Amino acid sequence: MKIVRNILAAFAFGAILGAPVGMASAASSHRDFQGTVVHVSATNIKVHGIEGGKAQTLSFLVDPKVVKVSKKVHGQATAEMRDIQVGDYVLVRYDQKFLGVRHADAINDTTTFTHMKT
Repeated sequence: MKIVRNILAAFAFGAILGAPVGMASAASSHRDFQGTVVHVSATNIKVHGIEGGKAQTLSFLVDPKVVKVSKKVHGQATAEMRDIQVGDYVLVRYDQKFLGVRHADAINDTTTFTHMKT
C-alpha cells in the first residue's frame, strides 16, 4: 500500500512540475471546431463536425463558471448550458492546455443562422 501511495505522490509531483512547461508552450493554442451537438451535459459537450476534410466527433470539458455560452433566442442573447440542445449547430472555441484535454472556452450556438446537412 505504501508503494502505491509513493508512486501516486511521484506522479502528482511530476505532473505539477511538468504542467507549467506544457502550458507555456500552448499559451495561444485556441482552436475552433464547429458542428452538430450529439451530447450535452453540465460538464461535457460532444460535437460532430468536419475538420481537415475528415468527419470527427470531439468531446470537450465544460466548466459552467468559466465557459461563455451564447445563443440568440427571439432576439435575446442567453448564456446558459441548458439552452444548448442535441441537434444544435455550434462553434466551440477550445484549448488543450491542461494535460492535453480539450477544454471549451466559449460555445456559440449558431442554429438559427446555419444548418448542417447530415
